Formats: sequence, C-alpha cells, structure tokens
Amino acid sequence: MKGQMKVINLELLAELNRKYHLNIEPKPLIVKAFTHSSYGEQESNERLEFLGDSVLGMLVATYLYRHFPHFNEGEMTKMRATYVCEDANSQYAKEMGLDKMILLGKGEELSGARRRPSTLSDLFEAFLGAVYLEYGIDEVKKILDQVVFPHLLANDVKPFIDYKSRLQEALQADGPTRLVYRLDNVEGPPHNRTFTMSAVLDGVKLGTGVGRTKKDATQDAAREALKTMAIIK
Repeated sequence: MKGQMKVINLELLAELNRKYHLNIEPKPLIVKAFTHSSYGEQESNERLEFLGDSVLGMLVATYLYRHFPHFNEGEMTKMRATYVCEDANSQYAKEMGLDKMILLGKGEELSGARRRPSTLSDLFEAFLGAVYLEYGIDEVKKILDQVVFPHLLANDVKPFIDYKSRLQEALQADGPTRLVYRLDNVEGPPHNRTFTMSAVLDGVKLGTGVGRTKKDATQDAAREALKTMAIIK
C-alpha cells in the first residue's frame, strides 16, 4: 500500500454530520483519525488517540464534577472509569458509525478488527483528538453531549459491556476456533418469552445464558463463558 492515498467514505461522513449536527470536513487530521496502523505506511491514528484520551477524560471529569455534586472523589473516579473505558468507547464508536469508516489493512480487515473493541475504542479517542485540534474543545463537547453524557445521567452501564465481542477477541488470540451460540430453549407466550442460549467452543459448552431476547441471552452466555475461562470474575 506504499504511496496509497487515504480516503474515507464521504457519504458516511455527511451522514455523521447530519445525525449529530456537526460540520466535520475530511481534513488530513480527520482522515488520520480513521487510519489504523495496519493501513499502508502513512502515520496512523495512535498519536491522536493519545490526545483524545486526555480530552475525553478531562471533559467527562468536568461533567461529573458539575452534574454530580453529591459524589466524592472516589465515586467520581469509579464512574469515569465506567464510562471512559474500552467497552464504553467502542460502543460510542459504533453508535456514531465510526466503525464503518476506519481504514484497515487487508489482514486486519479479515481478522475482524472492524468489530474489535480495542480497535474501536482507539478510533473513538483518535476521532475526538482530531476534532479537538481542528475545531476546538466546544465541538468535542458537542459530540459528548449527544453520545456520552446522556448515558452518565441515566447511569446506563449495561450497553457498554459487549461480552460477545470480548469473548471472540480472547479466542482469536489463541488461533482459529469454532465458536457457536446454540439456542437451547424458549419458554413463555410470544409477548413474554425467555430464551436460553449456550456458547459452545469446538463442541464444548463454555457458558449458558438467559434473556428476554436471543441477543440478551447470547450476551449472557458469552459472559458466563468468559467467567469459565477466568477472563472476568
């Protein structure tokens, strides 16, 4: 990919601008924010990620200080750690559609990096870093007002913990595997069903989950599998 010109999808960028009432242009720093280290020999988004991490942390800390006056230092630290972390950041990136715009090398694309929480978390921070440099702190805050801060006010943590992606990433580190999610049982009337799913690796059941939807039951099964593998408690 030497000498390859970096491009991002302008239609997706326009959609992002419309959805969040922004005016982000495909300037070099913005394009760099979407450039993964696997994409050619151009500078990647790693330095922007470093900057964006600090900007995000500072703005969230400021928001917590102003909107949660009853919280002590320890409580604010814990809450910031919940909403500024790999799982949360990756969900913010997907919510905004940034995952569709990242520039990846062929190998990383084939390995599923576009869905990898660590990649998406880095992307979100790099994007904020680029927006900060090009448009200033107020534009970053405008994004957080729509994407991050509503979750803090609602104390909405569950959507950030993507156990299914975490399990897939952990298994890929050990080489090719065959992980499937099996529907074991469905109970209750159509308007109030309960699903039971199992996470099965190479024929061995790692975890079983229950939920009101197949998606929730699958996440629960993945969480139990991660416990079985001693990756989480």
